[in-house]
Amino acid sequence: MPERRILLVGRKDSEILQFLEALTGSLPTQQSPESHAGLTHTLTLKTQYYTSTIPIWVDEIHSPTEWSTAYTSPEAKEVRQVLGAIIYCFKRPTTDTELDDVVKEDLKGVQKLVKACGYSWDGVCLAITMPHSMQPQIERSVDEWEDLTMEFGFEFVDFEAKGRNDYGEPMGMERLKEALEANDWNAPLSLGLDDLDDDELDELAGEDPVDQDGNVRNGLKLEANEMEQEMFGLHQAILGEMGEEEGDDDDDDEEIQVENLEAAMQRLQTVRDMVAELPADQKQAFAAKAVAEVMKTL
Repeated sequence: MPERRILLVGRKDSEILQFLEALTGSLPTQQSPESHAGLTHTLTLKTQYYTSTIPIWVDEIHSPTEWSTAYTSPEAKEVRQVLGAIIYCFKRPTTDTELDDVVKEDLKGVQKLVKACGYSWDGVCLAITMPHSMQPQIERSVDEWEDLTMEFGFEFVDFEAKGRNDYGEPMGMERLKEALEANDWNAPLSLGLDDLDDDELDELAGEDPVDQDGNVRNGLKLEANEMEQEMFGLHQAILGEMGEEEGDDDDDDEEIQVENLEAAMQRLQTVRDMVAELPADQKQAFAAKAVAEVMKTL
């Protein structure tokens, strides 16, 4: 199986190399003063459970629209499949215009890549703000930054932050490394919308045709609202079974099952959003595969 990789991306002036050195302890041997696009490096992660060397791809955003179009194209399928983390690096803006026209537009572009990675992609998305030498800089609280980046599915990290927050959680680079260490670097390849050709869609539909009501051999309704009803019913059934159990071990099992169910429900919502974007003749086949994959997690 191909190694999962980190994609590190930002504008030319986003101090990516400063961040890369702080993260890995070194810099790529070959660099260009014109651009950091195309650089490769590695990060060694060591925990009590594993030691792994993760390849890092470095890229540069000139136009968020052009950048996202390239990464979400069919030709970039193999790139998307091996991504395990996406780190967006940006300088702290000096004006609201810079925030809107650069940071938010970049995040919109990178968010498109995340969506193209597929409903089952479980990589890490981090947005790290770098120090800016120009003054003044726009004033935003940590909570405001977190809300802004979370809108695009990214966790906010302040490069200059040290120590722990009010909840005892590490901040800054320590938090970023913690997030990377907790990632599953051996996860299977992700499934994206553009990664399915006509033959694969036919195969996913199964030997028996999907009827006009959206039923397939597994008996699941494939229309979005009916998929949700299936999951809701499963939710109720699991909770009912757990209610009949007793003991401390049962309480632990209940908590684990509820967490697994919540994760499955979140994936189902993502499936619904993705199915809505497909052409009508592809909706049912893709939904059949997607629902089956979600059910395997329960």
